[in-house]
Amino acid sequence: KSVTVIPIEMKPTFEGENSAGQQFLNDAKRPYFTVDEARKYEKDTIATLISTTINSLKQPELDTLQRLIDTKKIDTDFAEILKKEIHYFYAQRTVQAINAKRYKKTAISEDLLALIDETAQTYPLNTTYKSGSWHMYAEALLQENAMFTEMMQGNISKDSMQKYYLEDKLHPYYYKLITAYKDAEIAEKAAAAFIIHKAKQKKFEKSLISIYEQFQKDFPNSIYTKYLTDDIETIKVYHEKIAGAMPADVHFYENEEIASLTEMLPDLKGEKYYVDVWATWCGPCKAEFKHNKPLNALLKEKGYKKLYISLDKSEQRKKWKQDIKYFELGGLHLLASQPFFADFEKHHSLHEGYVSIPQYLIIDNGEIVTNNAPRPSELDKLEALLK
Repeated sequence: KSVTVIPIEMKPTFEGENSAGQQFLNDAKRPYFTVDEARKYEKDTIATLISTTINSLKQPELDTLQRLIDTKKIDTDFAEILKKEIHYFYAQRTVQAINAKRYKKTAISEDLLALIDETAQTYPLNTTYKSGSWHMYAEALLQENAMFTEMMQGNISKDSMQKYYLEDKLHPYYYKLITAYKDAEIAEKAAAAFIIHKAKQKKFEKSLISIYEQFQKDFPNSIYTKYLTDDIETIKVYHEKIAGAMPADVHFYENEEIASLTEMLPDLKGEKYYVDVWATWCGPCKAEFKHNKPLNALLKEKGYKKLYISLDKSEQRKKWKQDIKYFELGGLHLLASQPFFADFEKHHSLHEGYVSIPQYLIIDNGEIVTNNAPRPSELDKLEALLK
């Protein structure tokens, strides 16, 4: 399944001393390292080509920074910080680009492996100033690069990694790789960043509880522990809650093998539905659930029911039902089949060639009114539409 999660765009502005530098860094065109971003490096088969591509992206930023320095729009100290931000971001992107190739083919050329080592030596993790993307750089080196090294040595395979994921053993494996790093101070910081990053995704993996407890043993005096506790407590509450019964207002669509939304529409005649297309791994989707209480009140007032269509894979069925319990998602539910997803991508997605979630639709008497309804967090817009 080809799915992209697109967050709501935020455009802050800055004022005061060095505001031009802050604005420059914020406006830098740096997309997340998605599948589409990885494709930019597909033809870069040797280290020289990747370095050339990286430099073609980095140099314009350095040139812009130099103009800010020359026109005295930023001071010297802040300019040095911005230089490190630029260099470390593209060090991260270099390692990510090479690791992306290893996802497709574990064994890669020696010069690409050497480029990872060279990058790590030129821009070490153990630096006084930690860039804004430091934790992603640490992940690329201590987690992904270490994992591929283990694959090359025959200690683990892609199949066993998938099995780890399904059995919730993947996080403990990554934690072990991170904490094996030779520099204990860096291992501590990277491990804490790993725990909080995974916990913030709200997938509520139970293994994070045991990892947190191990972190306390490994680093008993860590200054980071206090920043992890609240999210771990939330995960504990999640597992307590999902042990209970399914809410009475949750119903499941009987024909799970249905091949398209169009085929489903006749079964929805006579009713009005607000449709939420989501997945358990989608953070922005689940962030919208906190608006469900006022949303449900509005839908009830307007005579609408709720239909949730999950784009999770079939092996995530258990997790799917657990999240329905935890978030108390009253309404009709469908776990989309592969044919259903393919048809939705072709005929109902807001984007050509892929699906971005969350996505919301309005269905009235078996007909799609819109496939681009406002989010639950946009209640005023939704109310205006329903009028």
